[in-house]
Amino acid sequence: MPNKIKKVFKNKDEVIADLKKNAEFTQRMKFVKETFYPALCEASMNIEDAGMLLAGFNDMIMQEFLGRMKEVKMIDLKLENKLDKTSPKYEQNKKMLALFDGCNVFEAKQYVEGMRGEIETFKRDEMQDRPLSSLKTKWVDQL
Repeated sequence: MPNKIKKVFKNKDEVIADLKKNAEFTQRMKFVKETFYPALCEASMNIEDAGMLLAGFNDMIMQEFLGRMKEVKMIDLKLENKLDKTSPKYEQNKKMLALFDGCNVFEAKQYVEGMRGEIETFKRDEMQDRPLSSLKTKWVDQL
C-alpha cells in the first residue's frame, strides 16, 4: 500500500492561531466585525429581517452577475488556452469547445448543465434495467 499522509487534526486554539496569522483572513474579519455587521444591525429591524436582507442582497448579486453572463460570448473567455495540450483528447476537447463559440456564457452553461442532467437520467434509467450481475466487479482482494 502507498504511504498515506497522516492527517494532523488541530484543536480550536491552533486553528484560530493559524487564522490570525493569515493577513487576508484578518482583513476580512476586520471588515465583517467593524464595518459590515454594524451596518447590517442598523439596516435591519431584527434577526429574522437581517437574514431576509442578506438573502435578498445575495439574490440581487447573483441575478446581476448571471445577467452579465448573457453579455459575454464563450469565445471571449478563451477557454481553449486552459485545455491541457498534452491530453490525448486535446483536439476533440478543442473542437467541442468551439461548438459554443457563437453562444453567450449563459446559453453554454445551460447546454453543459443540461447534458450533465441528461446523462444522470440515462444512468439512473440504466441502473433500473440492468441486473446487479451485469456490474463489473473488482473486489478489494483482487486489487
